[in-house]
Amino acid sequence: MLGTALLHVPKHAKAPLALVLAFHGAGGDGPGMAGYSGLSQTADRYGFAVLYPTAGSARHFWSLNASMKPDDVASIKALLPQAMTAACADPARIYATGVSNGGGFAARLGCELAGTIAAVAPVAGGYRALDDCPDGRRTSVLEIHGTSDHVVPYGGKPPDYKGAVSGFLAGWVRRDGCDATATHTRPEKGVVRFTHAGCAPGLAVEHLRLTGTDHGWPGASPPFPRHNPSQLEANEEVWRFFAKHRLVPGGGAG
Repeated sequence: MLGTALLHVPKHAKAPLALVLAFHGAGGDGPGMAGYSGLSQTADRYGFAVLYPTAGSARHFWSLNASMKPDDVASIKALLPQAMTAACADPARIYATGVSNGGGFAARLGCELAGTIAAVAPVAGGYRALDDCPDGRRTSVLEIHGTSDHVVPYGGKPPDYKGAVSGFLAGWVRRDGCDATATHTRPEKGVVRFTHAGCAPGLAVEHLRLTGTDHGWPGASPPFPRHNPSQLEANEEVWRFFAKHRLVPGGGAG
């Protein structure tokens, strides 16, 4: 443990290791995210470390913008050097993922720590409360979201539909210099993978749209979301994406 954060380091992995920051949903905690996601088992299989922090507020809700207190970004900045030392982490391979409120926070870090984090992969993330991300911030992004998500709807919430997946992705497509129109493939039933070509060197923006899937971390145990027709495993997809990316110099202020 590093304070309230759980650090998992595979026993026989060869240093330096990639380090994945994994953020729990609202009301959860770091150890709970470890058990819920099963990401440590994936880490053992592929040889990367995982840090599971716990949000600082009494409600265990991650701060999604600068007005929310306490400032979890500052806490992560302070925690990260300790975790990197303990895990013998490679500074070019630091990543962030999370589910729901934690997915939204991973998205926030992608902007605010763009010079530190090589890629982010929010899962069923809430983006409505995020501050606007300035131009010049760049990181690779994989977004995973179910079309039947009732907590953070795929198309955003009325009346303004802010927080829609399409709007969140469009911002990163622009900042990363990618083609506005994505190509798409269907890797399995109920899954459409959108890939934006033409991004700046070393950067990528992808999206996995899960038709009929509800809110949660696909592949979690016990099964959640309870309705996941695709049977997609978020752990495998998140690591597949992270493993392809290293920190791009000049990604922005961190």
